[in-house]
Amino acid sequence: MKTLSLTLFSAFVAVASATAQSNTLRQWEAAEKLKPARVSSIERIAPPAEPGTPMTVHGTVVDPAGKPAAGVEILAYHTDNTGIYAAPGATDPWRLKGWAVTDPQGRFEFHTIRPAPYPGGQIAAHIHLLISTSCCGRQVAEVMFDDDPIGTASYRQRNHDVLWGQVTKHADGSQETSYSFRLKPRGDF
Repeated sequence: MKTLSLTLFSAFVAVASATAQSNTLRQWEAAEKLKPARVSSIERIAPPAEPGTPMTVHGTVVDPAGKPAAGVEILAYHTDNTGIYAAPGATDPWRLKGWAVTDPQGRFEFHTIRPAPYPGGQIAAHIHLLISTSCCGRQVAEVMFDDDPIGTASYRQRNHDVLWGQVTKHADGSQETSYSFRLKPRGDF
């Protein structure tokens, strides 16, 4: 009986994971249709008038060998300052999103607002990164902030694949963080 229960549970987890990946891929492909014709290494996610704390996110992407990865496309999206991606029923589930392409040194930068945790406060505030490469396929990453009170030591252990960035707070109220991403040899999709 235990073996049957474990087998059924494992099958459920596999189906749930495949469904989540399928949804992400479908939304990613829909979002790509909204990508601006020209994208640079420094772009904006949230419009300047978006309520919230201004934040600059710096990133560097390196290939699996550790060399700067130029020309990598990054689609980033996150919640607003209330923890919501978009209003219920919105045609675009990722209202705050932007694209950047890494420069010859593998760098990119987004100007946005600091996202809030989901309502209920169980998941730390984060930014999703969907990465398209010519060398290593499509990959996903999630970045969180080291000063988020939800990100306790046990939370970080449970979310070991997440990148945690140190937040610098400036006198003008804006914030800044940075991350480094090493591409996996093979993509997630």
